[in-house]
Formats: sequence, structure tokens, C-alpha cells
Amino acid sequence: METQIASPAAPPRDKPLPFILRFFQVFESLGVLVMLLVLFGVMAAIKPVYLNVNNLNNIVITGSIIAVTGLGMTIAVAMGDLDLSVGSNQALTACIAADLLTRTSMPLTIGATLLIGLMIGVVNGMIISRLKVPAFVATLGMMSVLRGAALLYTDGQSILIMGYDDFAALNTSKVLGLPMPFIIALVTLLVFYVLLRHTPFGRHVCAIGGNENAARATGLRIGLTRVIVFGLVGMAAALSGIMLSAQLLFVDGTLGKGLELQAIAVTVLGGTSLAGGGGNLPGTLLGALLIAAINSALNILKVPPFYQYLALGLLLILALTLDTARRAVIKRVVSGGVR
Repeated sequence: METQIASPAAPPRDKPLPFILRFFQVFESLGVLVMLLVLFGVMAAIKPVYLNVNNLNNIVITGSIIAVTGLGMTIAVAMGDLDLSVGSNQALTACIAADLLTRTSMPLTIGATLLIGLMIGVVNGMIISRLKVPAFVATLGMMSVLRGAALLYTDGQSILIMGYDDFAALNTSKVLGLPMPFIIALVTLLVFYVLLRHTPFGRHVCAIGGNENAARATGLRIGLTRVIVFGLVGMAAALSGIMLSAQLLFVDGTLGKGLELQAIAVTVLGGTSLAGGGGNLPGTLLGALLIAAINSALNILKVPPFYQYLALGLLLILALTLDTARRAVIKRVVSGGVR
């Protein structure tokens, strides 16, 4: 399911893959799903209330909001970049959406908020491509800028969203029995999957992530591609901001703290390598649901909230360790060191 371009680092297709490499491939495809099912089984035995319909619904909604941002991050990681400003982007766009609801219609509010998120991403892309600032540094700076803008926009106060049932329905309504946020996440997944796997743009993204120098030598418009990718990441973060504000029905400038870490975690957990060259978008969605399920389990077990950061960090370390090991095995396979 992972979109991956062919490269010299890939193992030969005509030779049987060694067991260890097959293990990594199976884990990338099914590992997160297995962990999710094991968690459900354990919690069902310890706390049957965990499988309550309302709790499962909350897990799906929370996971879907994380997933939308993670799907955008997956596109950036496939290109070999990161966007650390997504949490602050989510906070600012959520505040703007809540404010615009009092001034205009819901469709215009959503459209304007998505456009603002897009423009934030485009600015990130322009700084990186035109000024040659590394993505990590550029988006780290933008993270602070946007966080300050969100706090200034709200004057440090909360904005309540009351009397807007249509907007709240973005969180509470269902389609075919599925929560609306999950439907939004599925549509986002479908759009990004088609872009990454079935368009020249997606092939260019993977080519840049696989080997930027080779992509430049072939004449790919790397700067333009990077601007578009970061624009998509910014729009995805803004969409998650809209979804979060519809869930909470109040917003402030502190929202989205730590979202960048969650987005990276679900991307890597889902089987996308930080080395770039490809992206596993369905795996990102499963990774987001796993993070939401773990947080819900910790809440039900009445574990202090700060342990959620510990669990997230351990999962990220596990995913990065497995990714590093996988790439090391592939390198040894290519050189003939693993049989």
C-alpha cells in the first residue's frame, strides 16, 4: 500500500527476500492494525466500558482529526521534509474559523479557513525553496510565528462557538453509521492517495524524496513541487483545525500543542520512512487511530495525562528504530550481506 519509487537502494525483485526483510514488510502492512486489535482485546478484558459505543466513537473522531494532519505530513515526509508548524497552524485556523462563523456563512468560513491554511503552507514552501532555508528550521520558526499570531488574534481569550448547529454537525453527524470526522479523513486519504500514487505530481514528490539531486538532474521543478506540497500540508492542518473547533465548540491560541509530534509519529508508525521516497497513507490513518485508542485507554485507566506523552514518545522511538533497521537490512540485501 506504500507509494514507493524504484531506487538503487531497493532489493532486487527477482531474488527471494530474506526473512528479516519480509518481517519488516509485513509489520509495515499489518503491524499497526495488530497493535490496535491487541489493545482493544486487552482493554476489553480489563475495562469492558472501553468498548462502549460512545467511547469507540470518541476514539474514531479524535483519531480522524489527528489523521487529517498526519496525511498532510505524510506527503511532506515522502518528499524528505517535515512541517513542524502544523500544530500552530491548527490553532490559528481554528480561532479564525470560530471568529468567521459570527461574521459570515459556514461555507464561506470553511473555504476562507482552508485558503488561509493553504497560504501558510505556501509561505513555508517559498521560504524553503526560494531562500534555501532547511524545512526543519523554516517550519520551526513558523511554528512560533503562528502560535504568537493565534494568541494575538484571540487576545489570549477563548472563543465560544454557540448556536451554530450546522457547524457542530461536522463532529456529531454520521454518514452510513460512520462519524463525519472519519468520513472527512477517508475523503482526505482518497484525495492524497490519488495524488501521490496516480499522478505525475506524486511521482515527482517521491522522486525528490528518493534522490533530490537525481530529480534535479532530470529537470523536475523541485521548488514548485515543494511549494505545492507544503500548501497541501497547510490546508490539511487547517481542515483539522476546523474539525477540532467543531468537536470542542470553543477555541483558544493554545490548541494544537504537540500536534506536530503526533503527526510525525502516526506517519512513521504507518510505515512511511523519514528518509523519504514514498508514503503509506492508509498506514497513517491506522497510526492515528492507534494513538487515539492509547490515549483513551490511559484516560479510562485514570493514568495521569502526562503519561500520554511518554506513550507517544515510546511509540515514535519504536517506529523510528524499526525504520532504521529496515533500511539497514535493505542496504545489506543490496550488498549481498543478508541471505
